[in-house]
Amino acid sequence: MKCYRFKLKRQSEAIQQIFILQFSINSGRIAVRLPKFEYLQPTRISEAVSLLQSNPAAKLLAGGTDLMVNMKHRVEVPPVVVNIKMISDLDYIRHDNGAVRIGALTPLKRIYQTPFIAEKLPALARATSFVGSFHHQTMGTLAGNLCQQNRCKYYNQSQWWRSTRPTCFKAGGEICHVVNKEETCYSSYCGDSAPALLVMKARVALQGAGGSREILLGELFSGDGKTPLDLRKGEILTEIIIPAEAAQGVSSYTKYANRESIDFPIVGAAFWGSTEKKAYRVAFTAVDKSPVRGHRIEAFLDGEDLSQAIVAEASKLASKEATPVKNSIFSPGHKRKMMGILFQSAVNEATRRPG
Repeated sequence: MKCYRFKLKRQSEAIQQIFILQFSINSGRIAVRLPKFEYLQPTRISEAVSLLQSNPAAKLLAGGTDLMVNMKHRVEVPPVVVNIKMISDLDYIRHDNGAVRIGALTPLKRIYQTPFIAEKLPALARATSFVGSFHHQTMGTLAGNLCQQNRCKYYNQSQWWRSTRPTCFKAGGEICHVVNKEETCYSSYCGDSAPALLVMKARVALQGAGGSREILLGELFSGDGKTPLDLRKGEILTEIIIPAEAAQGVSSYTKYANRESIDFPIVGAAFWGSTEKKAYRVAFTAVDKSPVRGHRIEAFLDGEDLSQAIVAEASKLASKEATPVKNSIFSPGHKRKMMGILFQSAVNEATRRPG
């Protein structure tokens, strides 16, 4: 596989940025060129918000590991790309009265290589270390991983492949090839870091034209496969806040994928627990239009000791926590079975029990 470098010139001024794009061979055709777009590079958050306000169809570029691939395949064709990578005050890991604050543009690699996170927040460390390859972890950011587009076997294909069938809802059409009797998009959210942060009760800070606000991470997701993020016009995710309580429990994240690196999860499961308080939280990814909490499992485990028998019984509830559909090469039944298996694996990893 070869790599080629392309220089993209901004139309209004001679700002250049080099994107490294990999040639990919798909059904005998090679997709190389990016579509034409205007390239903007703000240096302040307020400037980026203003640009998004004046360009509603613009896309944010952080690490580019998701957007650039989608643009190359014409899955996304934004007229304007706003690169926020040069906003320096969004790249940090700070401690604040026991809480951990992580800037939106913090590279994934730095997160799992931070000793405190590796020791006290292992679910997040494992989740970020499982994203793609080492190159993805170096370029990719935490906010980018959280805000990635949903995926579907009918959507994440080359332009040539998609041209053989009617355009789906997510691409602007009027049909869902997965569940064609309903007028909705059934693409799946496949981020690795979201379930780990969900079980830690993380919050996210958002900044827009009307000021800043904080919400629980779960409130960021809309439950709509076509528009998976519930953001106001021009809003940017600026910070992830992990409460002090998260470091006082045990946690882990497990992932089932075709390959150890590069691939998105077929199913991912995160677990957090306080054996002292006998309180537990569970979350899954790649099984629904948004990452989902395992509320049935949590209710079953509440107040219980994590014996192997109790965990095995709780795992039977995993299949009821989401309704996966056939939007990948794996059947919904297979995914539901793996949810239970990965839940047990996450508990065993967190409590250091043999699997």
